[in-house]
Amino acid sequence: MGEIRAIDATEVDAVLDLITEQQADPATATCYLGTDRNDLRLELEDLGSAWPDSVLVAIDDGRMVGATLADTDLELGRSWIFGPWVTTGWSTWARPLLEAAVATCPPEILAHEISADLANVRMAALAEHLGWKASEPNHVFVLSADATADWPPDDPRVRLPRAGDFDAIDPLHNAEFPDTYLPTRQMVLDGIAGERIVAVSEAGDGRFLGYASGRVQPDGAGYLDFIAVDPAARGTGAGLGLLVTISRRIVAASPQHNVNLTVQQPRSAAVALYRKLGFELETTIVGYSSPTLNRM
Repeated sequence: MGEIRAIDATEVDAVLDLITEQQADPATATCYLGTDRNDLRLELEDLGSAWPDSVLVAIDDGRMVGATLADTDLELGRSWIFGPWVTTGWSTWARPLLEAAVATCPPEILAHEISADLANVRMAALAEHLGWKASEPNHVFVLSADATADWPPDDPRVRLPRAGDFDAIDPLHNAEFPDTYLPTRQMVLDGIAGERIVAVSEAGDGRFLGYASGRVQPDGAGYLDFIAVDPAARGTGAGLGLLVTISRRIVAASPQHNVNLTVQQPRSAAVALYRKLGFELETTIVGYSSPTLNRM
């Protein structure tokens, strides 16, 4: 008889093996993690207590056939569900695993998200069955250090962040990324502390033009999380200047000497710019969000 339960300390490697196997194929993977086993381990360990404390597994006839875990943010009231990964019996185990992961979240968590490659059609079907809303497709681009050789020089208008930048960045950040996992204040403070790569573009007269933010992931890959230009500054070259300047900084900080980013499919101008600069399309992903709960 099958069951879903938490893992014990002796099963961590077995779960990692199952996840690695599932991540190898876009049709069964979640987009939150990579494919290399050691990189996966580092990424999962970066989740803190979510790994392995929140891991749930499906056991069928003594065999581990599925796994999932939830990463939560109490301040945002959101969770990100990793998986569900199911080796056999998707129709039997996928929904119970997802619902079990949601049930483990604290009561303050009112919204949940899963995400996968477009090739993972069974994840899309599960989300649709549950009434979870699909996001716009997001293209994932990657660029190596070699591609930056012919770029324009760094933009002299781009500088490091300061504490006083919050008021300028916050409305733009919230408008461009309304469901972001990263609040403006934390982003600015992390940038000042050197824990995140943050850049601000400012005209000679002190006028705010835009900002960008990136980081190095636990597996050593560089990632550009956010880039936005104030509507009044569009057409001034501020976007290109921000992009080339912060991308070089991310590539330099990344042990993999690359920078990854995601962009929504409808943003055709941004997609064209990334392609022009040598970014290569790696995959296309979709997020699926649960209906927001109203708890009294």
